[in-house]
Amino acid sequence: MSSLHSWPEAILHCDADAFYVSCEIARNPKLKGKPVAVLSRQGRIVLAKSYDLKKMGVTTGTPGWELEKQVPGITLIEPDFEFYNHMSAKMFEILNRWTPDVEVYSVDEAFLDLKGFRRLYKKSYPQIAQAIQKDVYDHLNLSVSVGVSVNKTLAKMAAEINKPYGVTSISWRRISEWLPRFKVGDVPGFGRNTVPFLQKMGVETCHDFVQLTERSVRAMLHRPGVDLWRELQGEQVFKVEKSFAPQKIMTRTSSFSPMTANQHFIWAHTLRQLERAIDGLVDQNQLTQEITLYLRDKEFVRYGWSSRLLTPTKSFTLLVEELKKIWKTHFPVGKVIRSSGVMLHRLTPDVGIQLSLFEDPGIVIRKDSLEEAKQSIKEKYGRLSIRSASSLRLNKLGPNQKKPLRAKAFNVEW
Repeated sequence: MSSLHSWPEAILHCDADAFYVSCEIARNPKLKGKPVAVLSRQGRIVLAKSYDLKKMGVTTGTPGWELEKQVPGITLIEPDFEFYNHMSAKMFEILNRWTPDVEVYSVDEAFLDLKGFRRLYKKSYPQIAQAIQKDVYDHLNLSVSVGVSVNKTLAKMAAEINKPYGVTSISWRRISEWLPRFKVGDVPGFGRNTVPFLQKMGVETCHDFVQLTERSVRAMLHRPGVDLWRELQGEQVFKVEKSFAPQKIMTRTSSFSPMTANQHFIWAHTLRQLERAIDGLVDQNQLTQEITLYLRDKEFVRYGWSSRLLTPTKSFTLLVEELKKIWKTHFPVGKVIRSSGVMLHRLTPDVGIQLSLFEDPGIVIRKDSLEEAKQSIKEKYGRLSIRSASSLRLNKLGPNQKKPLRAKAFNVEW
């Protein structure tokens, strides 16, 4: 069988290993090989853990005090999100050198479309994957695991197989060998309700799943299920959507305790992260043209949805308008959330912008003037001297209240 038949497409998934911990080890190599955990500032629970702790059964969300009893001599570290954001941006810069088609999937994950690059690099796709992994490690001392296959679903599943610091390839002709090894719970996109439902229907492995007819899959799981059914057979349904600008990204996220489904609190917390991100833009004299809402729920499932603006901006007002659109369309009502934040992409230097034909220059100028006035106040009296009215709710709704927030689902009204 020809190599073209084996690789009709070539998609790579790069996933940092225990990202926060890997960043700390990169900064302090003496921690390598030792039990290390990064704890949240609020609640002091495990956000990330070294792989030896994972083998011991330590789970994300374990209280720090409990971990100290279980593992004498463990190193517990408070998170340094500024440093993690810096490492994330550097990692994406390295990935962008290999191909212009890089899709940022989260702060520590990305998809790369490598189709056609074998001739340029004079390597097979698995060899390119190994070279990319080594490139990240050599430049950042950062451990990443890599999967390469014919589509995004299989590439992401492949990256999970040999963690940490593994490389796994699944060519088109080897898909049938791999499917019996994967449980349906290994498929990204199958939620906590879908997996037990499929198991009750006698579907345990991905091989079992692809044996179903398209008609039966559509009846049970509708269009999203059919898309995954097709990808598991080697088709490419989900394209790599280029979302990376070499200039870097700006990420501001934070967890809160207790966890809650109270949208008013989560919205206020997210706006506070947006304010912090805009402060970062101002510090670095940057503008952004794309914003992503980032959430992590009680079960540590991550969510991310993006929106692109017509022109680059650092206007809080314009970015909030985009964030509202994302929120109203995608927010998982009823989910108990433990952390939220924003990612700002497509950063460009703030050297003046060309407005699109669809924007009112008078409105844009007034909004820019408002932002300049706000920044002047912050420079004189401190960054918390002026804040959005919504984020002021944090003082009343936040984790310091006497009674914990009850999980309650309702729609946010502006």
